[in-house]
Parts: sequence; structure tokens; C-alpha cells
Amino acid sequence: MNGGYHGDLQDAVSGLAGLIGVMLMPTLAAWLRLLLQWLEANRSALGRNPRISGVGVLRALATTAALSFLAISLVRAAAQLRQDSLEAPVFGSTVWGIAVGLGFWAVYALALRSIHRDWHNTRQRRRIR
Repeated sequence: MNGGYHGDLQDAVSGLAGLIGVMLMPTLAAWLRLLLQWLEANRSALGRNPRISGVGVLRALATTAALSFLAISLVRAAAQLRQDSLEAPVFGSTVWGIAVGLGFWAVYALALRSIHRDWHNTRQRRRIR
């Protein structure tokens, strides 16, 4: 088998695993947000009960579809890599790719939180003046 093809396939497995790592937390967060909205909607309280957000449902379904597509592609690429080379290190590169993807997501989330906090503080200072 061609060494370049094998290397490209191994890179594809690592890249797909990284994308899965990036998509994992937003998908879980979208479904947890929906669960919390559902629990709030079913709570008996005085006043109007909040409804489940249609945008939230769409976001959860879209991220789940994207994550599912990436997972299926990863499984197919890993199976092809194993078929081409019996000793292919698929598990290690997959776990490493997911860890790197989660790391990228964590850095992105922290940066976004910092930007939001700075914007909120600036807005509060303008109101005080």
C-alpha cells in the first residue's frame, strides 16, 4: 500500500477525532439546556411557565447531526486504516485527537467568556457615569 495514502488516512482519523472533540461539548450543552428548559416548563409555579425554545431544539438537533456525521466518518476511516494496515495505531490517535479538540474548545470557551465579561463590565461602567 502507498505510504502517502496511509499517512493521509491516519491524519484524517486524527483530524476527525479532533473535530469530534470540538463538537462534543456544544452538543452536550445544547441537550442539557433543553433538559433544563423542559424541567422548568413542567414545574408547577404561579405565573406563566416558560416554554421550550424552538431555536434550542434546532441547535441540539443540528449539533447532534454534525457530531453523528463526524463519528460515522471517523469509524469508516479507522476501519479503512485498520484494513490497510493491521498494526495501525487507531485508538491512540483517536483519543489524542479528541483531547486536542476538547482543548481547543476549552480555549475558545474561556476566550469567549473573557470577552463577554469585559463587554459587560464596560457596559456597566458606561451606565454608572
